[in-house]
Amino acid sequence: MPRQTVFAGAVDKFPLGAVINKGLTVRGAQQPGRRYIPMLLERLAAGELSTAHLATHTLSLDEAPRAYDMFKQKSDGCVRAVIRPGG
Repeated sequence: MPRQTVFAGAVDKFPLGAVINKGLTVRGAQQPGRRYIPMLLERLAAGELSTAHLATHTLSLDEAPRAYDMFKQKSDGCVRAVIRPGG
């Protein structure tokens, strides 16, 4: 008798079937955000932490189409673009 694999196509909008078909390994964990967020926000406000490395490009709202294209094409080393209104 041939082996058959049965699985759900999507679990809470997660493409479980595609993950299984590609043979991927998915790991998950929880993080204690409630414990650390207040301390991190205080350190950000005090200037002890920087988030500058999180965005590779900052563009104005008028340049949003270019920002999306740069991100999609990964041109100019774009990893994460920040779009600022009025700036």
